[in-house]
Amino acid sequence: MKFKILLPLLILFFICNPAYSKTVEYNLVIQNNILNFTGEDIVAMTVNGTVPGPTLRFIEGDIARINVTNKMSVDTSVHWHGLLLPNREDGVPYVTTPPIKPGKTHVYEFPIKQSGTYWYHSHTKLQEQRGVYGSIVITPLQERTDIEIPSDELVVVLSDWTNDNPNEVLRTLKRGSDYNNFKKDTMQTVYGVIKNRVIWSNIKRSFKRMPTPDVADVAYDAFLINGNQELNLNSHSGKKVKLRIINAGSSSYFYLNYAGGNMTIVAADGKDVEPVETDKLLISVAETYDVIIDVPEDGAYEFRSTAQDGSGFASLYLGAGNKTDADPIPRPDLYNNSGMQSMKGMKTEPKDKNNDKQMDMAPKDNTGMAMNTGRPDPPYDKLKSPEITTLPEGNKKREVVLNLTGDMENYIWSINNKTLSKDDKILIRKGENVTFLMNNKTMMNHPMHLHGHFFRVLNQQGEYSPLKHTVNVAPHDTTIIEFDANEKKDWFFHCHILYHLESGMARIVSYEDSEIDPDIKEIRANLYKEPIFLWVDAQILTNESEGVAVLKNTRNSIIANWEVGYEEAEYRVDLTYARYINRFISPFAGVEITNEDQGTRGIFGIYYLLPFLIDSTIWVDTDGDFRFIFDKEMQLTRYITAFGELQFDTESKWEAEVGGTFFLHKNYSLIAKWHNQYGAGVGVLIRF
Repeated sequence: MKFKILLPLLILFFICNPAYSKTVEYNLVIQNNILNFTGEDIVAMTVNGTVPGPTLRFIEGDIARINVTNKMSVDTSVHWHGLLLPNREDGVPYVTTPPIKPGKTHVYEFPIKQSGTYWYHSHTKLQEQRGVYGSIVITPLQERTDIEIPSDELVVVLSDWTNDNPNEVLRTLKRGSDYNNFKKDTMQTVYGVIKNRVIWSNIKRSFKRMPTPDVADVAYDAFLINGNQELNLNSHSGKKVKLRIINAGSSSYFYLNYAGGNMTIVAADGKDVEPVETDKLLISVAETYDVIIDVPEDGAYEFRSTAQDGSGFASLYLGAGNKTDADPIPRPDLYNNSGMQSMKGMKTEPKDKNNDKQMDMAPKDNTGMAMNTGRPDPPYDKLKSPEITTLPEGNKKREVVLNLTGDMENYIWSINNKTLSKDDKILIRKGENVTFLMNNKTMMNHPMHLHGHFFRVLNQQGEYSPLKHTVNVAPHDTTIIEFDANEKKDWFFHCHILYHLESGMARIVSYEDSEIDPDIKEIRANLYKEPIFLWVDAQILTNESEGVAVLKNTRNSIIANWEVGYEEAEYRVDLTYARYINRFISPFAGVEITNEDQGTRGIFGIYYLLPFLIDSTIWVDTDGDFRFIFDKEMQLTRYITAFGELQFDTESKWEAEVGGTFFLHKNYSLIAKWHNQYGAGVGVLIRF
């Protein structure tokens, strides 16, 4: 009995006393290398020359010392995802840690306070997408005794890869282009609506000004397991194996299934859970799961990782002999279930006082009734901690409502309709029990990650609700988490879909009455610098030319529209500044320059999204004239888009055009158009 009491005290003593801890040191070099995953040489960012980087292994109680050298020409950083460590070591530029400058080495040093499966990645711009990530494995001082953990184990790092420059990927998303859906063949079309007999539901959705549903934003060129599209390991035959699975994808969720039988989940985000057997698992971006599988004695059996949108998969074969493939995961039916293939109607109802609150905060439809949207496949309701996880009863309580909001067309992602801002921190106090009620108002999944803390995901397990550091919030659903505010200073909280994070879905969780480091305070303004994007769409036809050039950041745009008729040598250029309010309305002001009778004049107006997704423009000019413009595009087939525009000006009366484009390439399409002033013409639409 005395030994049982003394053992935890001894473990705690060795963990907390550096004099009795072993220092484990790694050297990581981040540099550019040419890699080839798809048959095309691409300049990647590598860690020690590889993607993913090396696995860092520790034992609970060690001291980690990691020397990170930046051999690139740009700043970089490393965040230790899921690790509990001193604020200064968290590795988020301008939030906790200065960036690592070119040619410099930064030394991270911190005690290892936990065990389990974790990972590391750059937190600088879009570098994670280019290859700066790797795995972390921490062995516990004492293995769990409630279940048998196999001695054979394998780290499985899942990721997505694009040959395109990630900055160009984001620019394409920001301009509202359908290129990614075209590339994946997930574009919803009029032909598809008719073929699938969903005309009425599509009309209702369009009338409510809801965009077409989607599962994933980016069209990837490859999906990888440990840097391979297919990995064959002639090993582990006839054995049980623990797979330490890490989703290091930048924006891809993966369905996991195994040809050799079911998987047994034994840990989530590094924390032990009661065993859960499943034949299929959806792992959200940035999550980790430990699962146990049986490898048959004869043959090689596929462990398959399939992108949630069905656009591709990666394979790991375990065992020796003839290959046995896992069952294919069908592609989502975007027409008949609104793209929510992963929804199963498993609504979480925590067995505690927060249950009533969750129902109160659930998203409502237009009738005011709670939407029974259910949850996706991540098995949160089935995850049960082996130990009670309730928070200290004596702590004060703080509740924070966080609406996850966004605009897919303008690609602005936000929390409570605000992007990351220095004036919009989440303030908490040390010693509080903090509850986040996260309502997803969008049609996309959002994996929300809190740095420096584990939180309880309130589910049907009540006081045994699991501890995690990343949780998916399903489309039009509510997820409740709570945590003990036991830290200090500032910690990042954000959506872990990289392009959502870079587009504004992030906050700083800030401990009140806690000063951040002076050198961080000096450079904090860099965190809020927004990228600026430029794009041009130019129609060059046989009878006229029209186009638009846009220079914008998140909410501010400078827009130049032009129209030139060849026969009369008429031209009109509208140069405006627009301020984005939300996806429905943007006011603008500017000037119209023309050689027509009305001459140059000032203009003031609004862009407004009408029912049926009709774009409208209403303005008044300095001559007192009004103009009304209505635009509509319809995707008829994968390749053919129809469009039309109707204008009415109190000075120049009616103007109308109709036409269509045929997609040839990301940067150009064929175009044919009739205009009531310029007649019919054909030509090319150039996008750059």
